[in-house]
Amino acid sequence: MTRSVAVFALLFLAPFLVAVINPSLQPVNLADRYAVVVMAKITSIDTGNRTVVATVERVCQGHFAPTELRITASDGAVRGLFSLSQGQRLVAYIGKKVKGREGDLLFYTGTWQTGVVPDAAKPGAWTWATVQNDNTMAGIFNGDPERLGELMTEITEGRGYFPCKPYCRFHEDRVIGKLDAPVRGVALADLDHDGRLDIVATANAGVKVWLQRDGLRFDDATAALGLAGVPAASVAVADLDGDGKADLLLDGALWSGTGKGFVRSDRVPLIPGLISATLADLDGDGWADVLAATATGVRIYLNPGKSNEAFSDATARFGLDRAECGAGQGGLVANGDWDGDGRSDLFVAVGKGLLLIRDRDGRFQPRVHELDLGLTPAADGERCGGAVFAPIWRRDAISLLVPRHAGFALAIDRAGAIEDAIGFCNETSEPSDRQLWTVAEDLNADGEIDLYTASGSAGSSDVFHLNRGAGSFMRPMKYIEGVFPGPAHKAGSWGVAVGDVDGDGANDLLLGDSDGNVNVLLNAALEERKDLDESAVPDLSKLALARTLAVSAKSLRGVVGATVTLTDAQGRQVAQRRFGANTVAGSWSGGPLLLTIREPGAYVLSLRRTDGSDSVKRLTVDAPLAKFTAVEFE
Repeated sequence: MTRSVAVFALLFLAPFLVAVINPSLQPVNLADRYAVVVMAKITSIDTGNRTVVATVERVCQGHFAPTELRITASDGAVRGLFSLSQGQRLVAYIGKKVKGREGDLLFYTGTWQTGVVPDAAKPGAWTWATVQNDNTMAGIFNGDPERLGELMTEITEGRGYFPCKPYCRFHEDRVIGKLDAPVRGVALADLDHDGRLDIVATANAGVKVWLQRDGLRFDDATAALGLAGVPAASVAVADLDGDGKADLLLDGALWSGTGKGFVRSDRVPLIPGLISATLADLDGDGWADVLAATATGVRIYLNPGKSNEAFSDATARFGLDRAECGAGQGGLVANGDWDGDGRSDLFVAVGKGLLLIRDRDGRFQPRVHELDLGLTPAADGERCGGAVFAPIWRRDAISLLVPRHAGFALAIDRAGAIEDAIGFCNETSEPSDRQLWTVAEDLNADGEIDLYTASGSAGSSDVFHLNRGAGSFMRPMKYIEGVFPGPAHKAGSWGVAVGDVDGDGANDLLLGDSDGNVNVLLNAALEERKDLDESAVPDLSKLALARTLAVSAKSLRGVVGATVTLTDAQGRQVAQRRFGANTVAGSWSGGPLLLTIREPGAYVLSLRRTDGSDSVKRLTVDAPLAKFTAVEFE
């Protein structure tokens, strides 16, 4: 059986395999109950002879001499053979630590199976006894077997983190203000250079700007900054000419910062049919350019980096005037570095979904994939497909999450082929009625990338998924009450921005709702980690010892789109973030990037700017290091 058929079978079954997480029986508990844990790769399947052969790739725990497994299916397990594919991984727990049960085994292939080792003298010869008939055991783990094998290695090495409960919570909503129309884009950025994040909210009835003052007070400065009566649906913030002052992009129109306010500039040409516009460095010169989603395709306007020169239309130069790159179609556009070459790639939410990758000359070319993402608007015309590039599936590789009405897709690159891994991600498979666009960021200060999806529609709640690690996600509200004690989460957001508003080391949420309210939701996750006693569960105790870095750059050239990576002493990438991410639907998340580190040790922190220049800092994470440390690159 081919891998694609097996993956299709798993994705087809995924809605039926979703299960409530079992806090009393998790992979770490299985490791305590069994003597040996191994991961193997299936090399052959013989349905006629009822046999499976697999090569042992990794012994995660204990001692296991065989390098090959030969598994014979009993009458009760024959049907399980048809769910397997060559190249698929399995993770096995061998030898129960109970007298008389030393031959018991439990193995995972995407579903849980049981078996025995009939002859202790032949530990690599197994009998497959039963196939999981329901989702009873899915509460242990129901993701990708390869990710389970990696998790078991981390557990046995003392680096394991796979929480069975959601350690997250937000404070009551803080209503910053109300606009006279539904809020569209929102932004968090330091507009007055006082080190605190300020707020911008856009609407067709006019934008609003609030400057943060002492005591988390926000003052309406819209008129004082020269922005009264300016309508807009999208916002982005950056220093576009190197004068040290923040500039605003409002609906593709440039508002230059003067130090005392903003003045309209005609440097960016009028963009017809605009859906939303943002900033991204698309030619690698260190200056943020204009990236616009329009009714007739994606358009690019290059920034000359000089305050007296106009932006130039480079749509054709980058190949975006061609039908195969979405010309003639209107949809949201996301940018990120899919292939790790330091250049922005694009995802355009039209048709089956267009993933556009740079060729050698910098032009965009469609990457062939077999996914049909079904990016059709809702019955009322509401869009979807506001995607995000981020290390969602793994910490060391970029994946692409695409929200659709009533579901997600998670595109990953596996051995050169693009697959949809969403069926492996547990509670992301549970449908929601409206899903406009997704923000990917750590929202409970545990070091993992979480997902917050704006519904974009009144009466439809936003969706929050907490990343447990190993490709598994949970919906926290299923397990605890009061994650979002206020009503903003349920009001239907279009605008969403993420940043550390109160400076405590945890990312907060800024929501612009369909009712016109602009709300700040301060993160309360850190409060759960204070004054823990000895009975605290290991995952929570690990978080209590974690350290968070707030990473920024003094020189802002090349920062919009710059990538920050953190690697440990063994060369493993444990974190990756990007300045200017999470902008697809016209919002902007500014301020320092927060990286939470759970394990002590030596680390290398790297900043790769969009002009290709690199900076490196070395640091040691240990008890003397403050729980929250600011790190600034020059």
